[in-house]
Amino acid sequence: MELQEQIERTCATKVELMAFREETAINFGKVHEAIARGEGKIAEVETRIIKWFVATSVTLVGVVFALARYLP
Repeated sequence: MELQEQIERTCATKVELMAFREETAINFGKVHEAIARGEGKIAEVETRIIKWFVATSVTLVGVVFALARYLP
């Protein structure tokens, strides 16, 4: 009898396993959504950095050519 009671206390039932599985699936879904939002934010930052780099490069090239034109 003692073994049966110990098994009942420590082992999960199918209902408990299904509930755990559902909860885990919901949590994975939440994590997946958070990762997708993070990837979107990273893409925005990458776009801003690229735009800034291109604009800065074009400005510097313009300044260099302007200086080269007027300096001997």
